[in-house]
Amino acid sequence: MAINIWIKQLLKNLDEHVDEATRKRIMESCGEKCPFTHLPDAKLNKIKENSQSEEEFLEHLCFQWRLKKEDGEYFVVFDQCYCPLVNEDIQGVSKTLCSCTLGNIKRKFAIGLGREVDVLMEKSILAGDNECRFHIKL
Repeated sequence: MAINIWIKQLLKNLDEHVDEATRKRIMESCGEKCPFTHLPDAKLNKIKENSQSEEEFLEHLCFQWRLKKEDGEYFVVFDQCYCPLVNEDIQGVSKTLCSCTLGNIKRKFAIGLGREVDVLMEKSILAGDNECRFHIKL
C-alpha cells in the first residue's frame, strides 16, 4: 500500500471520529516536527542571524521563502500542495492535513521572531482553492 493511500485513510478516520478542534491540535503538533519542511531550521536560523531587526528578518523571508507582504500584512502562499505524503495524488485528501502546515508555519515564526504568532489558514488547495494561503498575524 502506498503511503498516500494510508495517509488519506488516516485523515478520513480523523475526520469521521475526532472533533475539528482536536484534529487541528493533533495536526498542528505534527507539523511542528515535520521532516519535510520547506524551510529547514538551519536555514531559518541563518536568516535570523543575518537580520538586524524583525522587519529585516521578514524582508529576508519574503526574498528567500514563500512569504509575501501585501498591504502591510504577511502571508505564506503555496501555489500547490507540496506535502510529499500526498502531492502525487491529492484527489480525496482531507484539508485536515493543512493543519500540519499551519503548525509548521507557526513554529517557523516562533523560532524566527522569538515569540508566538497567530497564523490563520485563509485558503487551501485541498479545500478546492487555487492556492494555500496562511495569514501571519504579527
